[in-house]
Amino acid sequence: MRAGLLALLCACGCGYDPGATVPLAAPDRMLFELESAPLLEQRCGDSSCHGSARHAYALYAVGRRRLETAATWSRAPLTAAELDLNWLATLGFLDAPEPVRTTLLAKALGRSHGGGAVFAHPSDPECQAVLRWLEGSPP
Repeated sequence: MRAGLLALLCACGCGYDPGATVPLAAPDRMLFELESAPLLEQRCGDSSCHGSARHAYALYAVGRRRLETAATWSRAPLTAAELDLNWLATLGFLDAPEPVRTTLLAKALGRSHGGGAVFAHPSDPECQAVLRWLEGSPP
């Protein structure tokens, strides 16, 4: 299906160049759920940031935005559906072959990010945790 969509985009003259951007290969889902997802939810999932559907990168988070409106502010763990949606949202920002050049980390490091830097430096321990996940290295 993906190949068909790419062929359609190229055929319609939209200017899509399949070699222009090579996204990062999808990193390990379990590592995401164990270490990176909770960190991203905590640091980025506030309603004034990415805990809002008005942002392209929108997250669900414990005690904040939830899939079921009635569960908003719930301290219950995220549901499987919420974790799936956070996973998919995050994958959409892994748009460069090197982890530190992805939109996810570039913005978290303050580059073109309206909310400023989430991580002070790539050596920040929390940034290192996300980098380990992106590089496929266990904690």
